[in-house]
Amino acid sequence: MNIPLSEKQKERLKILEPKLEDAVKNQDFNTAKDIIIDIQTILRPTQHFVRLVQAKNKLYELAIELNKLEFALNGLLSNKEVVNEKTRIHLETISLIAICYLRMKEVEKAKEYIRSVLQNHTVIKTQRTREIFHSEIINRFNEEVALATLTSTKNVRLDEDEIERESIRIIQTLSDDEIFSNIGQSSPQSTRDLIYLVHDFSTKQLPYTERKALPSPDQKIKDKEVGITVFESIKRVIYNSLCNPESEIYKTWFNNGMQTVLSKGYIKSCIVSCLINIGFGVTMIAASIVALVTKFGIEVYCEKYKPIYISDIRKQ
Repeated sequence: MNIPLSEKQKERLKILEPKLEDAVKNQDFNTAKDIIIDIQTILRPTQHFVRLVQAKNKLYELAIELNKLEFALNGLLSNKEVVNEKTRIHLETISLIAICYLRMKEVEKAKEYIRSVLQNHTVIKTQRTREIFHSEIINRFNEEVALATLTSTKNVRLDEDEIERESIRIIQTLSDDEIFSNIGQSSPQSTRDLIYLVHDFSTKQLPYTERKALPSPDQKIKDKEVGITVFESIKRVIYNSLCNPESEIYKTWFNNGMQTVLSKGYIKSCIVSCLINIGFGVTMIAASIVALVTKFGIEVYCEKYKPIYISDIRKQ
């Protein structure tokens, strides 16, 4: 049983928890880690373990985003042991463990947690909310496997000049739907195979009526659908660099307009840099991503493609 928080502790948490949100939003891992230590000194002695796990999960999801996978997995497995299985926070924790294993390309280990997530019909009480969660989390699983098949720990190279030429050609000749299809066509067979496997496995954990409302595995591996999944997966890599109000590209757009951003090639350089950092080296896909973001414009892209964190799905 937890010990009631003092007024001083409550006031301190009112400061720390929003700071944690900001650090996660800005992908400032070291600051987020320091804040968690401060939060822990308050919540662990008072045995407010659920609130502590909620805070820690935000740090671990950020760690996944930044590819600090061992750190994230160890923390999440520890969190799983201290929360009740019949709670929403437990569901979110095991969802993150599944995501972590998928990012690590350990699909068989991920399946155990995917099954637990999708076969739990008691934690989320209303059917509509449960269906929204299932749809969002299955999409996230698909995005993770797409990203896993397209990235490598090896050094990769992307030619910015070639990508610029290709992206201009794509913008001038292809519609948005055709660009998504182009991404799908440029993706390796392993991407399609793993999306099919994970989507098929995931949907089979759902009741028949809910499963029928979602796209079939065959639909998910059509060119356009694969392209959309790949593009959605990349948003977790490029969003902060493009959309953080403190980033150079965002400030340039906000102060000087889109034309300046385009003339200086900021979008292309930003995306290429982010992709190289995660070992993503498929030139045609990179060019298509640059083309789509350029066509959307920063304002539209940042509004429409903001990544949803697991803890935020409950707010949808």
